[in-house]
Amino acid sequence: MSVRSEGNPFQQARPLNAERAQLFMRTGETLAEQFEEEVARWVGESTVRLQPIEMTTIPDLAQPDTDVAIVKASYHLTHAVVATEVGLALALVSVLCGGMVAQFPGELRPLSRLEMGVFDLLLAPLVNLTGELFSLGPVELGNHVTNASALPDSKPEPAIALPLQLTVGNVEGRVTLGLTLGQLQAYSEDVDRRIAGRLAARSHTPNIRTVRAVRPVPVDLIVGFEPMQVPARHLADLQVGDVLRTRQSVSKHLVARVGSERIFHVRAAQRGQRLVAELIARIETDKGVE
Repeated sequence: MSVRSEGNPFQQARPLNAERAQLFMRTGETLAEQFEEEVARWVGESTVRLQPIEMTTIPDLAQPDTDVAIVKASYHLTHAVVATEVGLALALVSVLCGGMVAQFPGELRPLSRLEMGVFDLLLAPLVNLTGELFSLGPVELGNHVTNASALPDSKPEPAIALPLQLTVGNVEGRVTLGLTLGQLQAYSEDVDRRIAGRLAARSHTPNIRTVRAVRPVPVDLIVGFEPMQVPARHLADLQVGDVLRTRQSVSKHLVARVGSERIFHVRAAQRGQRLVAELIARIETDKGVE
């Protein structure tokens, strides 16, 4: 993962550690695969590859030779952007308008209003896929701009850039999605939950986030003998005072369970006027030993 400036704009945000970055990359790769299918549907043989995720700000994505489409998310105040190299945009427009081969124009110029409308035939599916995969809610394409000063007024909030390398015939270029941390809030929270679950699965040491999540949930801890089998025909004849024989040795400890899961070996003891259960050892059922 590359950082586009010496100062890290994510210092005040949740750190993008290796595992969080990996989950972002996987979602980005899914986005690239689905967008590749959409591009192929419109312009024929093409490839879309996700490049390393970059940490940036939205204004940094608007360069002098870049066409920027503003993406509006219905439930967010900030705007995302789709930044495209102007040459790539013009080449794709020529194909969409009936050109046989995609080729870069001899001279770079801003897209006309009509060309923007044609180019949006490709951008709209990309924006919709992004909204779905990153939990943005309903999204729509806004106006195109050609410089940072034309972007909506907002503070330079840290953002994540997802660069998609697009190849159509002999033409190669980049389409970059810029999503602010505010817009990625719902997705980031889901990523954190998935990481917490993975960490809990890797170790017997309780993960603090998992503990906090399940703390309000009551669980029945049952202490008793190992399960006993009693013939069904004898159950109806059982009376108070009957003695049931078990196969459990007097030297063998009792078992503590949660549901059907055997958790601890337990020894019955007394503390004052109360019967207590002393935990002797954890039962490692996943290793097949006790």
